[in-house]
Amino acid sequence: MAYPRTPHYTFQELGDGLHVGIARRTGDGICNSGIVALGDATLVFDTGLTPHAADDLRSATIATLGGPPSLLANSHRHLDHVLGNQQFPGVPIFGTRGTREIMLARHDETMAELTRSSLERDIQLLEAQRDRRRSEEARKDLEVSLQMDRALLAEVGNLWLTPPDRTFETRLVLPGSRGAELLSFGAGHTEADAVLFLPHEKLLFAGDLVVIGVQPSMGSGDPQHWLTVLDEIDRLRPERIVPGHGPVVSGEGSRETREYVESVWAAASSPAGAPLPAALRRWEGSLSLEQNLEFARGVRATQGH
Repeated sequence: MAYPRTPHYTFQELGDGLHVGIARRTGDGICNSGIVALGDATLVFDTGLTPHAADDLRSATIATLGGPPSLLANSHRHLDHVLGNQQFPGVPIFGTRGTREIMLARHDETMAELTRSSLERDIQLLEAQRDRRRSEEARKDLEVSLQMDRALLAEVGNLWLTPPDRTFETRLVLPGSRGAELLSFGAGHTEADAVLFLPHEKLLFAGDLVVIGVQPSMGSGDPQHWLTVLDEIDRLRPERIVPGHGPVVSGEGSRETREYVESVWAAASSPAGAPLPAALRRWEGSLSLEQNLEFARGVRATQGH
């Protein structure tokens, strides 16, 4: 398989007409993306952070499936999964109704964050935070955020939001003979996540409901219901899972994310400054852990726990 050479992804074949772009740490894709032959259509699942990354997904689709994608789908609303939508004009985009509604409601706010002045201000603040941190792990965490902001700054003036225009609530069977399904089990990583499931291959593209090796972000979702969503994913009995970030894993790979969410939720009931479970230190991103704990404590306080 002759994949295009790109600084943004490492491409892997997962089966006949099934491919994944694993985001490189130093690239602008940021999240993993799926490329799937549906039979009568071709699909890209999650489109990356920048136009350049999205263009590489288009090139990979042409190289592997013989033509550009005819359908797109987004797992959730975070920019590293949806901003590349703009590079596929006229292509239908599937997503949950909640994802579309939130993207539309926050459109002006998000576009204001993508201006030169806003990005330059954020970069200055992040660089100052990084320089004050003594922990190498925290400094690395801030560098990830800086990488994203610098990638966006390089594209200022060429960025706009393109929300899904084909929505569903809980289940949508995509066109084609493959029987691919978009499924949503409600709030988890965000307010309205979706997964792509290929029942014949037992392959699941999980978006950020499953991440491997890095701290998942919890601040847009529902930590408790996330565990319910992971139960639903387990009931699908996938044999392989493509996470939103990290390498492809077996069907049991969701356990790592479950352990993390459970541990953060439990630790959030302890006083600030209390020792954390050792398990929470396994994942990259100590600053993300601080933010997740703060968010989970806020949710517990609101619920009266």
